[in-house]
Amino acid sequence: MDVLSAPTRAGAVEFATSETDRRRAATRGHVMGAVGRISSPAFALLGIRPEAVPLSTAWVPRATRRIRERVAAERPDVVLATGPPMAALLAARLAHRDGAPPLVVELRDLWADNPAFDRRGGLLGRLESWVFGAAEAVVATTPEAAEDIRARHADLAERVHEVPNGFEPELLNRRAPRRDPGTPIMLLHSGTLSADRPLRPLLSVLAREPHRSRFRLVLHGFLVPEIRGQVAEFEDRVDVEVLPPSNWADAVERIADADATLVSQARGAGDATAVAAKVYEYLALGKPVLAVTDGGATEALLHRLGADELAARLSDERSIERALERLAAGDAPDPVPVERLEPYDRRRIARRTAALLDEVAS
Repeated sequence: MDVLSAPTRAGAVEFATSETDRRRAATRGHVMGAVGRISSPAFALLGIRPEAVPLSTAWVPRATRRIRERVAAERPDVVLATGPPMAALLAARLAHRDGAPPLVVELRDLWADNPAFDRRGGLLGRLESWVFGAAEAVVATTPEAAEDIRARHADLAERVHEVPNGFEPELLNRRAPRRDPGTPIMLLHSGTLSADRPLRPLLSVLAREPHRSRFRLVLHGFLVPEIRGQVAEFEDRVDVEVLPPSNWADAVERIADADATLVSQARGAGDATAVAAKVYEYLALGKPVLAVTDGGATEALLHRLGADELAARLSDERSIERALERLAAGDAPDPVPVERLEPYDRRRIARRTAALLDEVAS
């Protein structure tokens, strides 16, 4: 396997480990946020959001040349391009010529028709059609995303495949029981919190008794300024701790030590079709998942697994209260049985991906 990728930049904050990296990531986040706000009206004229065209897009011309060179030198059986960001997909399409190896494109999240990137459809949809038109297979990571693509590209429906995200199998051996039941329940969010992953609805409920005395909220990862503002608004009424990003191993330890886990995801973050990747690790580690969403793909996944007892809606504080009451009463769902999680074991996912690539290559 030959891998070609854009440079890793300070914006990759999920596992920033040094203080220097964290400062760079925070600075870049502030700068890019300001640039996004200033440029948003211009992008709105195109019907897209600034996030649809990140800095990595500037890598496309160089990547196109490199792909052509590597294809000529190595003669691979298949070219696999992954996004968003969409730089790799656009470059792979530009590099694709008659007689080239078959192209497979993989969307980890949707690009067109995703409110995180797309305002009204049109431009991104046309670019997507152009990319997909050269592809032998299009891979999505959730049933909802796959159906969305099929609905928008009916002529390509047979080429669309679902291969989900998942977890490292060793996590199944690290399930731990709840800590001292006499202490406040630790509710952990692990990973980046963007503006479309709001905390205010949950914080508003946690600020009221009896929840205020029963829960401790830990936010482990990068918080954009808007989310930090929401935390500051409630910090004198909610037991909340903010921890900086760390490496994956440390994140896993913190999840394993939590009593329950949190995912917050609004429609603007692509909730209708996207499942936050951390959810699979939460489930593998046997943790209850408080899913405060707009009722999209994450809630649907939990429902399919029989783990949606703590599903709540961002727009319905009473549903959040009910979920917290269940946790406080010791009525949290049992860990999802290992056999039910098997489709999300990354060894199985790797085999599915390899089988698809073999099929395309043949």
